Amino acid sequence: MEDSKPSTYSQGHSRSVTANHASRTAEKEGGFVLPHLKPAYKILDIGCGPGSISTGFARYVPEGSVMGVDLTGEVLEQARQHLSKQLSPPSNITFEYGNVLDGLKYANSTFDVVFCNQVLTHIPDPVKAMQEMRRVLAPGGFIACREADMPYRWYPYLPGLQLLDKYMYGMVFGGTDLSHPANPPHQPEYRGGELIHVWARKAGFDPKKMLKGVGTEVRASEQERAFFSGVHRGRIQQGGMRERFMTLGASEEDINLMIKDLDAWERDIDGWFAILHGETMCWA
Repeated sequence: MEDSKPSTYSQGHSRSVTANHASRTAEKEGGFVLPHLKPAYKILDIGCGPGSISTGFARYVPEGSVMGVDLTGEVLEQARQHLSKQLSPPSNITFEYGNVLDGLKYANSTFDVVFCNQVLTHIPDPVKAMQEMRRVLAPGGFIACREADMPYRWYPYLPGLQLLDKYMYGMVFGGTDLSHPANPPHQPEYRGGELIHVWARKAGFDPKKMLKGVGTEVRASEQERAFFSGVHRGRIQQGGMRERFMTLGASEEDINLMIKDLDAWERDIDGWFAILHGETMCWA
């Protein structure tokens, strides 16, 4: 069964959450990978979500294939629907259940590329995950990982946005006291993007066969702010985050202030949001 195990993704996979994921593309989130692809490559996309990046990759490997795996039937069905809505859907792509921590069903040395985007930060043992990624990677192939490096950057950094960050950190990492040195954003272990290469070395990859870089995500235009603010309001109001935040200690007043200040940030002509992403490639 596709959804035989619960997802470890704390934000869930409702469409109010995955709307932002579905806006991701191979050209943007996977742009650092594209120059290294060959037409016959076999790609594994771990944590494929609603499939927009996987579907994009498939067009760059017309003689190869793409396998997208994720943890729930709900999000895999979203990926299949996304594929079916393409004007000319690529036929070399498949979506199925897979859990990198439990062990993937694929044989050793199956894939030329193993890719993940915003996955390692959300799982409890990224080194174990990368060891399994390495196992299914063919000789001469590479893994490519992209992870956000926290904390995020907002302008203006309104009180409600500070609360939003606080409880988002709490959902992902546990704990919400950001003033304490054991909690983000003060400790680098909570800033996944800058640690990909460290996890990879611990997983057995040769540091001399790594390419380390960074990418950025910026939401600054009126349209970008409207989309991003709407996504976060939807996550709180329909996506179950209200309830998750409240289990971490948020009050109704806190929730209302988050929504109010998301609206204010969206309307602010100077409003700006940015994330730095670590982008690391490791060759077998």
